[in-house]
Amino acid sequence: MIATYLQLDLERVHRHIAEGEQREREAARQAAARSMPAPAWTMQRNVSADPRPVAVHHGQCTVGQPRVRPITRRAAIEALTADVEACALCRPDRELQID
Repeated sequence: MIATYLQLDLERVHRHIAEGEQREREAARQAAARSMPAPAWTMQRNVSADPRPVAVHHGQCTVGQPRVRPITRRAAIEALTADVEACALCRPDRELQID
């Protein structure tokens, strides 16, 4: 009887340790995400099953969140010249000099 109690108690301790380690990993992941610099350019994707590009944004722009992914300057220029819309708020086409 005592052995059963101690075994259950030990399992509870292991569970608490695992939960604490999981919280620490999540906190570290969130801290790393906060310390990463914002991308210079982002591409907003369509919400539907067809994930085609919808708009190009500056990396700091929050329009279209969370459906944006970081892209390179070159990819932003290529998208804008391929008729992907520029965000009407942050206007990346002006900085990239795309008419």
